[in-house]
Amino acid sequence: MVAYLHATGSNVSVDEALGMAIDAWLAAETARASRTMADGTAKGYQWKCLFLPDTTKIRMSVEGRTEYAEVVGDTIMHRGRSVSPRGLTLAIAGDGRNAWRELVVRRPGDAGWLRASVLRARIERAARQGQPQPATPADSMAAAARCMSDALRSALAVVEHVNVQAAQQYERRAERHRRAADKMAEDCAFD
Repeated sequence: MVAYLHATGSNVSVDEALGMAIDAWLAAETARASRTMADGTAKGYQWKCLFLPDTTKIRMSVEGRTEYAEVVGDTIMHRGRSVSPRGLTLAIAGDGRNAWRELVVRRPGDAGWLRASVLRARIERAARQGQPQPATPADSMAAAARCMSDALRSALAVVEHVNVQAAQQYERRAERHRRAADKMAEDCAFD
């Protein structure tokens, strides 16, 4: 960041640049994650205890082939039709399968695919342990962003402190208050 600011000749301090970068990232992520309906709730499909936000990908593999569906708004779409999780397993496999075990989910922001049963177990475990669940994906992203922002501010304070300590200390007496005989050579002017 410092090298980029120096190379571009920017007058913005590193602290300000990092703050602006975080603000821009937060704004973009909040806009992406908070696609909301008119009543203020996040768009997505509520599958019992599991909320699948808008743009969640769902896949199922059977007999060597893999088929995909996606949450669009508040419905699960597969081959242009709105389906339930059970309806999706019926459309793909043609027989009664347990959707929790068969469907694999990738929500926006997830690093990889997770079986729906694993996500449900995590939610139920968190509920038993009394851990509050974020109301929407935007809430969880905002909480993570606040933590990242606090950590970054702390790191910047440490960097600023180290920079002040590492800076060369110059002669503190003003030139106009010195006698001509009292002036030191240039190589001796430092503390």
